[in-house]
Amino acid sequence: MRIFAISAGLVLAAGFSPAHAASPDIPMAPPIGFDWTGGYGGVQAGYIWGDGHFTGNDDYANPGPEGLTGGLYVGANYQFGNNVVLGIDADIAWSGADDDALVYNSAGVPWPADYPVVQEIGRAGAIRARLGYAVDRWLPYVAGGVAFADVNQRLVGADDDFNTTYTGWTLGVGTEYAFTDNMILRAEYRHTDFGSKTFDVQDAPPLNIDLKTHDVRIGIAYKF
Repeated sequence: MRIFAISAGLVLAAGFSPAHAASPDIPMAPPIGFDWTGGYGGVQAGYIWGDGHFTGNDDYANPGPEGLTGGLYVGANYQFGNNVVLGIDADIAWSGADDDALVYNSAGVPWPADYPVVQEIGRAGAIRARLGYAVDRWLPYVAGGVAFADVNQRLVGADDDFNTTYTGWTLGVGTEYAFTDNMILRAEYRHTDFGSKTFDVQDAPPLNIDLKTHDVRIGIAYKF
């Protein structure tokens, strides 16, 4: 009996040894690295260029407003597991982008040079959803949502103003890098289609004006 008891004790001790308690067969979760979950707010600056189209009856003009832009952005992220990051982002920016263009008739003959159209992009902004794939402190992402812009538009020499607020959609790609636990750099490109609007013109056919833009931006944000 003594021999049996000693043998049983050795078996039980071996079964509960540290080597078995930390068995290599039990998977261990890898460390998450930098955590992107949280809110943020920052400043941004960039360059914007656009494609505008004025069409009325057989007359047309194609201004291409471009210039600097800058403003603010805020948002929040939530990180699922080690890599997938979902977020929402909102921004507002002010722009000096503008251009004037000659008006042409259906035969391609321009109107007098003192009757161009002018298109100026003022305040613009967007509310977007973001999907990113985190690689520790790097976060490449895609983003898309609704966009708006206040645009000043006129036919010089005819006292016709077509100022309006456009609402459309935007889609972009970008990347962020957290160079500290709180400071995050951003670089992105976005394309925006503001759609078109039709305006009544006195003693003339209705005028349709549309606008699409491209822009590149860099920003720096503080993560809360």
